[in-house]
Amino acid sequence: MKSVSVIMPLHNPNKDLLKRIEKSIKSQGYKGKIILIKVNKGLGLADSLNYGIKKAKTEIVVSLHQDCIPATDKWLKKLVEPIEKGAVASVSKVELPYELWNKFDLVAKVMSAKEQKIETPLLDEKGCAYRKKALIKAGLFDNKNFRTAGEDFDMWIKLKKLGEIAYPDCKIIHNHIHAARNRIKKEIQLSNGFGALVRIYGREMPKFWLGIIKAIPILGWLFFLANYPYIKVGVSSLLWIPLSLLNNLLYSYGFWKGFINKRQTI
Repeated sequence: MKSVSVIMPLHNPNKDLLKRIEKSIKSQGYKGKIILIKVNKGLGLADSLNYGIKKAKTEIVVSLHQDCIPATDKWLKKLVEPIEKGAVASVSKVELPYELWNKFDLVAKVMSAKEQKIETPLLDEKGCAYRKKALIKAGLFDNKNFRTAGEDFDMWIKLKKLGEIAYPDCKIIHNHIHAARNRIKKEIQLSNGFGALVRIYGREMPKFWLGIIKAIPILGWLFFLANYPYIKVGVSSLLWIPLSLLNNLLYSYGFWKGFINKRQTI
C-alpha cells in the first residue's frame, strides 16, 4: 500500500477529542505510511485543505475533520482502496450517534433530528480520500466563492467529470455537539453555500429546484413541516412547528444572499 497524507484542518479543537482522533489514526490497520498534516493557521476550510494538499508529498490525500473519528481500524484501508484501483475520490459514510445527539440542547436537538442517522454524502470532506493529481486538475477547493460551506459540492461536481467517486463501506463518527446558537448559524451558512452553488451551476446542481422551493418564504415552510422525523423526536417535535418556520426564513435569507452574490459569504 502507498503512503497517505491525512489533512486535518483545525479551529479551536477539543483537545481530548483531538487526542482520540490521533490515536485512532495511528492504530489504523493500514500497511502504508500515514502522514498527519494538521493545519492550524486561522484559515478558512477551503484554504486549510488547499494548504495541506500543497504540503502533502503523497499521491493520495485524505481529509478528516477535527470532530470526526474513524469507526474502526479498517476505515483508512477501506477508504483508500478505491483510489488505489483508479477512483479520483472516495467518501466515508457519516454517523451522528443517537447518544451524542440526545445530549444536544432542546432547540439544537429538534433542528438536527434529520441528521441523527448514517448518511452517505456525495462528498463532504469529513472523511474523504482523493487522488492529489485530480484535486490539482480540478483547481483545488474554491476558496474565492466559498468561505465556510459549498466548497464540497463544488469539488464533487468538478471531480465527477474527471473519474469515479467511490462510496466504500467505511464510516466516521461525527462528534460535533450542537447548541441552538451555532445550529442556527450553520443553517444560514449551508443555505448560503447552496444558493451560491445554484447560481454558479444551475441545473447541474443536484436538486437545485428543491433548494429554490425551500427558499421561498412560507411556501418553503410546507416542505420543512412535511419532511421531519416526528416519531423519532416524540413530543418535543411539537417545537418543530415554530422552528420550521424559522428554518424556512433563515434558509431563504441565506440562499438568496448566496444566489444574488454568486458566492458564499456568511
